[in-house]
Amino acid sequence: MSSLISHFSLPRAVSKSLSALILAASSCTSLIAYAEKTKVNINIDQAEHHLAKVSIVLPSEQRGKLTVKLPTWRTGRYEILNLANGVRHFNAHDSSGQALAWTKLDKDTWQIATNDDKPVKVSYQLYANQLGKRTRHIDDSHAFLDASAVVMYSDESREQEHLVSLQVPEGWQSVSGLATGDKPHQFIAPNYDVLVDSPIETGDLEVHDFAVDGRDYQLAIWGKGNYDSEQMVKDLTKLVQTGDHIWSSYPYERYVFMVHATSGARGATEHLNSTIIQRSRYSFSDRKDYLSFLSTASHEFVHTWNVKQYRPEGLVPYDYQGENYSNLLWLSEGSTSYFQNQLLFKAGIMTSKEFLEDLAKRVDRYTRKPGLDSQTVAETSFNKWIEQGGDYGHNHGVNIYSEGYLVSWLLDFDLIADTKGKKSYRDVHNELYRNYSIPKTFNEKDMLSVLQKVSGNSYQNWWQQHVHGHLAPNFDNLLANAGLKIVYGVKAKADAKLKAWSGLSTKTDSMGLKVILVERDSPAWQAGMTTDDIIVAVDGLRMVDKDLSKRMKNFKPGQKITVSFFRRDQLVTKEVTLSGLPKDKLKIVPVAKPTRKQKAFFKAWTGVEFPEAK
Repeated sequence: MSSLISHFSLPRAVSKSLSALILAASSCTSLIAYAEKTKVNINIDQAEHHLAKVSIVLPSEQRGKLTVKLPTWRTGRYEILNLANGVRHFNAHDSSGQALAWTKLDKDTWQIATNDDKPVKVSYQLYANQLGKRTRHIDDSHAFLDASAVVMYSDESREQEHLVSLQVPEGWQSVSGLATGDKPHQFIAPNYDVLVDSPIETGDLEVHDFAVDGRDYQLAIWGKGNYDSEQMVKDLTKLVQTGDHIWSSYPYERYVFMVHATSGARGATEHLNSTIIQRSRYSFSDRKDYLSFLSTASHEFVHTWNVKQYRPEGLVPYDYQGENYSNLLWLSEGSTSYFQNQLLFKAGIMTSKEFLEDLAKRVDRYTRKPGLDSQTVAETSFNKWIEQGGDYGHNHGVNIYSEGYLVSWLLDFDLIADTKGKKSYRDVHNELYRNYSIPKTFNEKDMLSVLQKVSGNSYQNWWQQHVHGHLAPNFDNLLANAGLKIVYGVKAKADAKLKAWSGLSTKTDSMGLKVILVERDSPAWQAGMTTDDIIVAVDGLRMVDKDLSKRMKNFKPGQKITVSFFRRDQLVTKEVTLSGLPKDKLKIVPVAKPTRKQKAFFKAWTGVEFPEAK
């Protein structure tokens, strides 16, 4: 029990009681075993070649053999990554320095023949050039080290305290959400699970320290770009004060925002006491880009509770060597996406117009997505490990993020309506935090119990319809609850002007325009076009634009065009009857004369006063 509890940061009051429980349990176990530490040394000796030397002193679990493993995936990314592909020159020695025989059992498991039950030292060279996967990356300016892709473990060492020491080039700074050791570039994790959920960033960094409500924070930036770090600190300071908008307490005393301002790598990952955010170095100054960064930061901040404190059944404890299945990943990711902009709106960082613009984009994408009848959110959650993107994913699937957001929204509005504004989806997540934090976990039955506790009503039928059924929301009715409506430009949908639409998405190719997506049942789909077709002409005229949008402006909905393209190096011509889409963007705006009930609903939903129409 102690191993599970100590993996995670818990509310302070809970931590104290659990600590007492752990101490009591330890009296039944060897004090020597609890006193041992796993010592990790990472020597970044060839940074320019992405190489480091890793050595680990592990306890020998039993006389005769020791099995060590490197995870095959990392937390926050539900995908097998084969992280052992960067390991070379593996060797093992006993406590006297004598070499030990070893055998590799599978792609990420080594078995060592031991002479006694004393500690064993394993060493290996590590190649770290996976920046975009946010696993490990070393170059002559920094190193980002997610321990799941760097540090091996055994069943016994997983339970032990880890002392991690780095040897880095002169002038580098090292930061992590972990506790610091007695020496520079040294960190301490209570066990392996905390270590793999607490990445280390070291290098030529810009570091800002700030404190909010008695908790310490760091913003550590690697890379040059058009960011304003002082403004980032100001806005992150506002953001981290919004945790109590949803949860009853904070699960950490220190938190680190790591930012990579770089080229090529994109994305972000949540961790137990930190986050890593990767963005283009020139995507910070424009308001739209900067809000995107803050939305990402808010998303990862929400994960500090949702996923890092309470996680669905099947994900506790983590199995690092294989897939961890759950049909509730839509709640872990989609609900986090749902809350991220609410916190920015509540903090005053995002305006009501910006908040509604993001909501409008999500509604627009959903109404145009053809794969909605192919998967439920429960199915896409379970199948996340084998998820396909691109053409097939768009046309025949849904997404734990976007459709998970939508289910969360529908659930929130029904809860607000059922309780006359007294409760919301935020109360559901606070219940999960208070009563289902790790080492406990929750399943669908628990969710239904929480929903009934919060609302006083059974949500069994609702759950079957929306989680295990295909969604078909009426957005006009949904938005009307909060005094909002959909318009196109300034016109209602019935009056919206249409533009020609083919259903094709393309990218520039040396031969023409390469088709990367054909929306299911669109005009191009019905005409028989498919991905990888190379469009060279429309109506007999060579394509010279970088995409189809300019050319489509020459046509009207209902018009027939001929598209010439190469398929398997053969010239093919198809006739496409164009359809229509609204010419102006979908917008969500406040109604001119909201009722008192609508205003109250909006505030119960967002925690912010209703934005009056302008």
